[in-house]
Amino acid sequence: MRKRDGREVLFDKGKVSSAVLAAQAAVGESDDGLAAEVADLVELTLARYYAGRRRGDADEGFFAGDEDGVRAEAIPDIEEIQDLVEKALIEMGRAATGKAYILYRDRRARAREALSVHGDGDANAERALRSLRVRESGGSVPWSKARIVAALVEEAELSRELAEEVAARVEDRVLKSGTKRLSTTLVRELVDNELVAMGLDHALARHEPVALPRHDLRQLLEHGPAPLPVGSGPPRVAPGERIADAGVEGVIAGEILTRYAVDEVLGDAAAERHLAGDFELVDLARPHLHLVQAIPTDLYLRGKPGARAAYELLDQLAGLAASVSRGLVLEAPAGLLASLAKGARADAFGALGGWLSALRAVAHASGRRIDLASPIARTPAVLARVLEAFVELEDAAPAGPGPRLFVDRAELRALLAQDADARPLVERALESGALVPTWSRAEELFAGPGCRRRGREQGALACGGSVALNLPRVARRAGPWREDLALESLASLVEESVDALAALARFQREHRAARSGEARGRVAYALSPVGLREALRLLGDGELRPQQGARLLGFLSEAARRFSADRGLSVTLSPSFGERAARRFARLDERDARPNQRLLFGDGRDVEPAGEPYSAGFRIDGHEKAGGREMAELLATVPVGCWSPAQQRGVAPREAVTSLVATWERFDSLRAQRTGGGLASHDPDGASATLFP
Repeated sequence: MRKRDGREVLFDKGKVSSAVLAAQAAVGESDDGLAAEVADLVELTLARYYAGRRRGDADEGFFAGDEDGVRAEAIPDIEEIQDLVEKALIEMGRAATGKAYILYRDRRARAREALSVHGDGDANAERALRSLRVRESGGSVPWSKARIVAALVEEAELSRELAEEVAARVEDRVLKSGTKRLSTTLVRELVDNELVAMGLDHALARHEPVALPRHDLRQLLEHGPAPLPVGSGPPRVAPGERIADAGVEGVIAGEILTRYAVDEVLGDAAAERHLAGDFELVDLARPHLHLVQAIPTDLYLRGKPGARAAYELLDQLAGLAASVSRGLVLEAPAGLLASLAKGARADAFGALGGWLSALRAVAHASGRRIDLASPIARTPAVLARVLEAFVELEDAAPAGPGPRLFVDRAELRALLAQDADARPLVERALESGALVPTWSRAEELFAGPGCRRRGREQGALACGGSVALNLPRVARRAGPWREDLALESLASLVEESVDALAALARFQREHRAARSGEARGRVAYALSPVGLREALRLLGDGELRPQQGARLLGFLSEAARRFSADRGLSVTLSPSFGERAARRFARLDERDARPNQRLLFGDGRDVEPAGEPYSAGFRIDGHEKAGGREMAELLATVPVGCWSPAQQRGVAPREAVTSLVATWERFDSLRAQRTGGGLASHDPDGASATLFP
């Protein structure tokens, strides 16, 4: 081989191995066999192109140098050998080691350049480059073209030759500008400009930074994130919604993650649907986190149920809350709550109320919901005591949502049947939103928002993500009385939504390390209908027909099941997670230039009130005619779900049924009649009551 000073020496692959080992040490790699493998590969390549060749032989191989394909001498020089080392490292998937090797070569080249003699032009350029500083987060560093080359090879997956050309063009532009200092952000923008000019779009997509405009940052720092709504009582948060957005730093991180996720998680078609508002991938600002996790109490309870174990459990819940985006659900805490409810009450709260207050504080500190599900197994009296503590907490605690109690309909029926004095307590709990009745079937139990637990399933269960569907847009495009067209469009929309969830699932599996402290378990996903009420009125030309809504929900549920099975996912229909999308969809649709549809018959009011968010989930509030009848008809095709009191607000004053308890009882009975007796609700005594299909 020929050295830089012209001397010819024997090739020594041991030096190649030493150089690779040094590059590995620089990046913390410990693969002892890599250096020897690279050295052998370089030796074999040299043997293929140079062994036995005479000087002046034609060479059309890897090292062809002259334009006519004839080498002056058939001896490799040191630069060619170093190029081979870089190429081997990159092609073997060791980009980090390759980057360290490139930087090592650059440092050696700069040292040689400093000792060499240049002409006036070269000397001036060298002096300018030596005085140039680049600002980065840890201070400032000297200008280095090799750092650009290494970054392009590693991040943008460019070949060494193209990376060298881009870096040279950037360096030339910097020299011509005469600047003495520049930031890493500006260097990246200069590189991006050259990538555009050279038509390297694929490299630009991988190298382009994810950033926020300075104006947006200033506005956020001056005004802060959007505050919680202020009202006469605690702000209401729908099941599955977050308590509040994080502070300024959390909003900034969320904006950056959203922009990254649109490009990296969603494909082109799904990203276009999401941005246009046909559907929305919920909580895209936290794509690495699951939405909700349901955890059996026994899984984390240490020791015998009691006050000590209860407060130790809070420490674990605080850590688990950081691994989800929306909230946690503590399942089957019967023994824990019963032990806290025992004994005389020392004050207004007692042990149970104090623990619930602490649970609420942990939830607010983390910005997540922490709820309880199916709390009591056999004793209605304990359920009454727990409801009493929940109501007291709502009355005494500062403004803000507290924990909720998801209670199976059989447990609630048993309480109302055995304790006549419990009715006012249940009424207050329903009105405050602390109590949420649920229903299940034998093979699937309601475990939390977006979570369905299989019959004998143990362990943690998560809802990994959800896609909110813009139903009014589908109905508007189909037109009045065209349910067939609406269902056809929905089929396509559901399939693309499931594809987006499959992409999200792959992303979450690949980034498990970002969910530190999570409880491992089965992960399912959800579809969340948005604007069901508005869509039904559009399809009915102003008339809302619950039976048509039941067909839509049944179709969505079946389509989600079929499309997700083909992709190895479990996707169900959920009324949660759609509140934010309801506001965004309404804003986007309001911008569309379209005529405002009027009722064909009636008082001529708008079919859709302008400026209001769409309804979310299974809500058709404001249109009850028989104290639960329409909701019972609507949800006849939903086998597992929850009954939100918010769905019943807006009942006309002329209704004979005004109590929320009576409304729920009527809904429960009517739904049982309409579903024909095929579904089993969870029985507190261990049996199953066959009530639903």
